[in-house]
Amino acid sequence: MKLKNLILGDVLIFFLILSSFISPIFAHFKIGDSKVPVDEGDFIIYDFDDNVAPTVSRFKVEFVNLFKIYEPISALGVNITISELNSTTNRYEVLIVDSIKYQNQACLVYNKTLQFFRYEQYMSNLLMQGYGGYFIIPNDPVDVNIVKGFIEGYTNWTANVDNNTATIDIANDQVILTYNEQGILIKEEVKSNNEIISTLTFISITGNQTKDIGDLDIVLIVSIIILIAVASILINKITIKKSKYSQ
Repeated sequence: MKLKNLILGDVLIFFLILSSFISPIFAHFKIGDSKVPVDEGDFIIYDFDDNVAPTVSRFKVEFVNLFKIYEPISALGVNITISELNSTTNRYEVLIVDSIKYQNQACLVYNKTLQFFRYEQYMSNLLMQGYGGYFIIPNDPVDVNIVKGFIEGYTNWTANVDNNTATIDIANDQVILTYNEQGILIKEEVKSNNEIISTLTFISITGNQTKDIGDLDIVLIVSIIILIAVASILINKITIKKSKYSQ
C-alpha cells in the first residue's frame, strides 16, 4: 500500500510540473496584470457589407507586434496590419484609408493596474468608416465598459453599454460594436438616421500555427524528459524495496 501511494504521489508531482510548462503556452499575450485575447501572429477575418454602394469586401486584421511600451506610461502595446482581399489576384493588400497605410499601425495601449486604456487615433478613423478599428478589448476579464470609458475620456462622442454591446453616438450616426466572451469584435454596424449604412462581420480567427507547433514540440520534449526521470525514480524505488524484502 505504501508503495502504491508513493507511485501515485510521484505521478501527481509529474503532472503538476508538466502543467507549469503547458499553461503559459496557451495563455494569451500578457504583461503584468494586463492581458489581451490574441497572440503575436494571430489574425482575424471579417466581411464588410456596404449597403450604400452594395459591395462585399473581405479584410484581414493581423496582430503583428505585441510588446511593452514606456510612453506615455509603461503598458502593453498592440500593433496591427489590416489588409483587404483583392478579388482579382485573390491576395491580401494592405488597406489604405485617407492616405494612411494600415501596416504595423498602433492599435491600443493598456495598463490594468493604472486603469489606463486608449485606442490610437487612426483606429477611430477606421471605426467611423465601418472597418472596425476597436478590434479587441482586454480579457482580464472582458468588460465592454472599457470602450465606453475610452469614448468618454478621449473623444467628444457618447456611448452606452448593454451586455457585450457598445453603442457609440457620433452626431446623427450610431456605431454599434458587439464583442464575444473572449473580447474579440464580432460585429460592427454603422447606422445613420436609423438606416444601416454598413456591417462588419466576424468570420474566423486564426492563431500563429508555426509558433504554436514549436511551443508544443518543446512541451513534448520536456514532458518526455520528465516522464523518463519519474519512471527511473519509480523503478529505482521498487528495485530497492524488492532487494530489502529478498534479504
